[in-house]
Amino acid sequence: MDIRKIEAFSKVYEHCSFSKAGKALYLSQPTISAHVASLEQELEVQLFDRIGRTVVPTKAGEVLYGHAKKIFEASELAISELRKLQDRITGKLDLGGSTIPANYIMPEILAQFWKKYPEVMMDLHIGDSEDIVTQVRNNELMLGVVGAVFESPDLHYEKIASDSLVLVMTPQLFEKYRHLAVGDLLQALPWVLREDGSGTRVAMAESLSRFDIDIHSLRTVIMVRNAGAMARCLSAGMGASITSAISVHHELEKGALVAVDLPGLHLERSFHIVFNKKRSLFPAALKLIEFFKNNAQNIAARSGS
Repeated sequence: MDIRKIEAFSKVYEHCSFSKAGKALYLSQPTISAHVASLEQELEVQLFDRIGRTVVPTKAGEVLYGHAKKIFEASELAISELRKLQDRITGKLDLGGSTIPANYIMPEILAQFWKKYPEVMMDLHIGDSEDIVTQVRNNELMLGVVGAVFESPDLHYEKIASDSLVLVMTPQLFEKYRHLAVGDLLQALPWVLREDGSGTRVAMAESLSRFDIDIHSLRTVIMVRNAGAMARCLSAGMGASITSAISVHHELEKGALVAVDLPGLHLERSFHIVFNKKRSLFPAALKLIEFFKNNAQNIAARSGS
């Protein structure tokens, strides 16, 4: 099979469009169509169903795409290892980060890494912890940095940083509820929560369980899917939350939010780097893991102090 035909097929699969695949490869749509048609003829299978203007992969197309990804990855790995023999770290790294590490820890480390290895191109995907872990397990991402562990026999986690959690709310909201005992306070407060699958939510649920409080029993006002949006909702007085000190550092400094001390509440979490044990990691990925292990804790401590 001609690698150019495989590449054309893969881009059509990824974009669900012949025209978009052409733009991605700087080829005309007729050329892309010809490559795919030739591949279908060679393999004697139909790779796509054309439904109106929509392109949908067939089962054969799904199978071929799975193998095509392995072909391109093997090619990239070979090039990376050859470059390593020349003392060059190169290649493309598909990375993932849950919202807090992606916004508050990873940028500084990735900047340091890029300065040392400028031939590495990084593509950072952001989602909640469960989403990033799933993509790593499915080999869609080579590495992920997340705030919760979702066990799988295929995955390896390494702790790279610890972070303190804080119960935060506006000074005005605290004044309204400060007379309540801890258990009553937690049940009476309006809450701003992260979504299911978020490492912050997992850590918060574990903290509340020490008071025999189920997170689902709280008076939830709003659920948000981004750490920055959570900080803004909290500052607007919508409710309280238990979240990473890193994510509300500036709001606490300015006095827009206050951290409330709750005796007996264990407020701590960890960030981990995760990768698929069955996957061969590029030399660049191994170097980046070292960077995270050596730098993440200092950045987390500085951001949350």
